[in-house]
Amino acid sequence: MKRVLASISMILALTFFFPLLISASDVALPWFFLETNRTRYTAYQAGNPGLPFEKVLAFVNVRVDKGFYNDIVTVDDPDSISVLVNKNFALPQGYVPSDLVSVGGNHRLRAEVAEQLEKMRAEMNSLGFRIFVVSTYRTHQSQANRHSNAARSFGIESADRQYARAGHSEHQTGLAVDLLQRTNVRNMSQARFQDTAEFAWLTENAHRYGFILRYPNEYRDIHGFIFEPWHWRYVGVDIATAMYDEGIALFEEYYGKHLVF
Repeated sequence: MKRVLASISMILALTFFFPLLISASDVALPWFFLETNRTRYTAYQAGNPGLPFEKVLAFVNVRVDKGFYNDIVTVDDPDSISVLVNKNFALPQGYVPSDLVSVGGNHRLRAEVAEQLEKMRAEMNSLGFRIFVVSTYRTHQSQANRHSNAARSFGIESADRQYARAGHSEHQTGLAVDLLQRTNVRNMSQARFQDTAEFAWLTENAHRYGFILRYPNEYRDIHGFIFEPWHWRYVGVDIATAMYDEGIALFEEYYGKHLVF
C-alpha cells in the first residue's frame, strides 16, 4: 500500500512540475522522452495542464499535438501488425495487404487476424455469446466513398468524426474488424453494443487473442472519432496483453511509449 501511495505521489509531483522537468538537463526522464520533441512537450503540457506527464510525452511522440490531418506522416511499415494508422499517420498510396483471407461472406482479414478471430469467436460461442462480423477490410476507394458520402450528407466535421479519410483507415490494413451482437443493423450506434454481455466479455478477454478496443469513449479528443464499441483492432497477443496489464486503453499511448523509436 505504501508503494502504491508513493507511486501516486510521484506521478502527481511529476505532473505538477513537468514544465520544469523537461527544461532540466540533470533529471532522469522516461525512456520515451525524445529530445527533439522537448519544445512540443512543453507547449502541449501548457495547453493540457491536467494531463499526466507520461501521456503528454506519448501523445506528442505520435503527433497528437499537430492536430488532425496536419503534417501527415506516411508509414514505412504498413504490413506490420503494430502499424499505427490514424489521422496523423497514413498508409502508402495504393496499399493492399498481401495475405487477405475470407472470414465469411464478402469479409476479408489478414490471415493471422482471421485465425485469431475464429479462435476468439469459438470460445465466445462455447460460453453462449454470439458476435457477428459486420465490416472488415476496405479498399482505399471504398473508404473514400464512405467518407465523401457522409461529408455530402452531414458536412466534413461530422464525416471526420464517423469515418477515417481514405488512406487513414485501419480497415484498409486488414487488421480491423467491426463486431456486433446482431446483423442487419443500419445504424451502428443504435445497436448499443457497449451495453451487451458480448462487449463486456471482449473488454476483459479480447487481449488474449490479440485484439484491442480501438476507439474508447474517454479518448475521443485524442483519436478523433465517435465512440465505436464495435471496432476492434488486432495488434497481436503480446501488445494487447501488455496494454491490458499496464492499464493503457489507447493504442496511441502505447505506441508513443513503446513503438515510436
